[in-house]
Amino acid sequence: MAAPVHNPTVVREYDAAAHPGRDYRTTPGTTVRATLAGVVVQVRDELVVVETNAIQHLYRPLSGPTVREGETVETGEVLGVAAGAHLHYEERGDGVRKPQFDLHTNARMRVVAPGESAVEGAAEPPGATVHP
Repeated sequence: MAAPVHNPTVVREYDAAAHPGRDYRTTPGTTVRATLAGVVVQVRDELVVVETNAIQHLYRPLSGPTVREGETVETGEVLGVAAGAHLHYEERGDGVRKPQFDLHTNARMRVVAPGESAVEGAAEPPGATVHP
């Protein structure tokens, strides 16, 4: 899985109660790329949705999407450019908002029950930073 923007800086994290996705710092015109290969299932206004294995990946706001519904895209393929100061990225499965892939450890974020432990993934890629 790839980050949707080069040198990702997360400016707002997923919060099930308050924020259904992850926001990345961008400037207007920043190239936005597919996080995983899939099929473009929706392009409207400033929104592009790519479906991969029954998970929808939402990207917004985009200015001038470069893909069309029904197209197959590969990981890292350009979807369009950011329209503003941030890109909102979100995943949905069965229409329900899901926690995002943790792009900085290459592992799915999950809740760990008391007494259990989670195994960390790979180290952060060069240039990746997270800001609270």
